[in-house]
Amino acid sequence: MSASRTGKGEDRQEQQIRFSSSDLAEAVIQTVDQPLLILDSDFTVRESNAAFCDFFNVSMEETRHRPLFEIGNGQWDISELRDLLEKVLPQRSTVTNYRVEHKFPDIGKQIMILNAKRLAATEDRPELILLALSDQTRSEQARFELEGHKEFQEKLIDSVREALLVLDWDLRVVQANQSFYKAFGVSASESEGRLIYELGNGQWDIPHLRKLLENVLPDDNAFNDVEVEHVFENVGRRIMLLNGRRLDHLDLILLAIRDVTELRRMEAQQRTLVGELHHRIKNILTSVAALANQILRESSSLDEFKDAFQTRLAALARTQDLLLRAPDRDTDMADILRTEFEAQGGREGVNFHLAGPEILLPPQAAQAFAMAIHELVTNAVKHGALASRAGKVTIDWSLRAEGEGNKVRFHWRERCADIDTDPDRKGYGSRVVDSVFRHSLKGMSQLTLHPDGAELIAEFRPS
Repeated sequence: MSASRTGKGEDRQEQQIRFSSSDLAEAVIQTVDQPLLILDSDFTVRESNAAFCDFFNVSMEETRHRPLFEIGNGQWDISELRDLLEKVLPQRSTVTNYRVEHKFPDIGKQIMILNAKRLAATEDRPELILLALSDQTRSEQARFELEGHKEFQEKLIDSVREALLVLDWDLRVVQANQSFYKAFGVSASESEGRLIYELGNGQWDIPHLRKLLENVLPDDNAFNDVEVEHVFENVGRRIMLLNGRRLDHLDLILLAIRDVTELRRMEAQQRTLVGELHHRIKNILTSVAALANQILRESSSLDEFKDAFQTRLAALARTQDLLLRAPDRDTDMADILRTEFEAQGGREGVNFHLAGPEILLPPQAAQAFAMAIHELVTNAVKHGALASRAGKVTIDWSLRAEGEGNKVRFHWRERCADIDTDPDRKGYGSRVVDSVFRHSLKGMSQLTLHPDGAELIAEFRPS
């Protein structure tokens, strides 16, 4: 009796342990917030927990004792899941971090990480499969968005035409765009992680920049269009407009650098040109006034004054046109000669010939020289060599060093003309030519009238 009672007591105790273990397993499965399935070896669902049913919008009655691939009208007939259960798991007892991506009709696209455990059969139970599912949809989406934001940020920074630096609050370079690297001759490997003042062998240790970053920015959170001039070892002198922003929520500083060196050079050049233009206009008006007074004294009637004034004013305009074609350069003396001859119908190589080195005249000298040439050409057309088809004008010049500068020797010779070698009085044009070379050009001139045409020899300093 005693032994029988002892045996029955042990059986009841084992049964109680077995029942309590089963209850504990059931409780664990149902309280875990991660979706879990217990499958038979033929992939029939033996048990599903509440987390699985809630997440995939099914009930326990719809899952228990049903083939996994038929749940939810076949939503779980997923090729990757079949591969896991039918091919991978039979080869090993445990599979971890198995990625499955699937679009469910009810809940949309889901990315799941599966962990599977094959439990061998025992005397008390058949072979089972424990399948745990971890939803990675949101985390992968967040990672994808984060990578997208990072890529967007990098491409946005690189697309900015201005040089751009991203600094941390210790003033070390987090990132820079290609415009910065190209403009200042440094590379990413030489820049990222380094203190801004150390860039380019200390070239960026600029006192004004230190003041902006260390004193202005911490108090004001921003500075705008601060002009800084600095000479860099690699790229030379640069004038920069700096804009800074402190991003408190990211513990970062944005420093935009606009190179305005060329802009400032052009502005300075423009101011010089405007000043030069003002000076030229003043000189032109003075010349026009003097021209009008001279012609008025020489004219016997209003019509005579009008004709003479118009032709000389046109010559003055042609000279100004030459000067304006190259406002930052002097004017070639040969161009002045060609312009005046061609304005009167002359053809180089046919009825006029030019020979001499390039001589550049500054604006005031060019204007005076052009007035003298206009008088000579006009006189040749009216009374000299260019009044006949057979007439020709030969012009040559040379340049020689004299004293501290150079002197031009200018020779004008007309041929095949029939002129009066002893006129009653010296004409207006002759007086203009003499005045130009002697006074305006600080030189001398000698006009000789030959039976076949006029000859002029003049000397002057080109500047």
